[in-house]
Amino acid sequence: MRSKAMPLPLMRRCCVCLSLESGCIILCVLSTLACLANIIAGAWNLPRHREREPEDNLISMSMVMFSSLSAICNVVALVGICLKRSSKLQLSIVFNSMFILCIFVVAIVSCVFRMEEFLKVPGNIALVIIALVAGALYSLYYLTMINSFYRIMKMTYGESAIPI
Repeated sequence: MRSKAMPLPLMRRCCVCLSLESGCIILCVLSTLACLANIIAGAWNLPRHREREPEDNLISMSMVMFSSLSAICNVVALVGICLKRSSKLQLSIVFNSMFILCIFVVAIVSCVFRMEEFLKVPGNIALVIIALVAGALYSLYYLTMINSFYRIMKMTYGESAIPI
């Protein structure tokens, strides 16, 4: 019986000009740096707990937590790529998908509840929407590239590639 689930597309090159392996390494490093920036921004807001509402601290702590977990998954993916371990890539894809989704939920909640003054200007609303869409597209591209490398690695070593 054939599954009706559609897997992510299988890509052969990253960013049109790079090999899949080197492109995945670059994407893992960029994603880890983005997670570190989120961790720094969230942690920078935490010490000022007396000036802020408790919900703001909870939002910042959630961003730090999910960004830390996503950074760990990015490092696991990087190790899996360098050591050619498909099991590490599979774990990274599954868990990082969940953590990226949680990061977007925290970002949307943060925009809705923390930036009342900032979002009164229409240009700022457009900027926030563009940033969220760009982040979502980058995350989808990142996960597609890592999944493609995982599937090619599984097919190269003669194992069945379980499409994710």
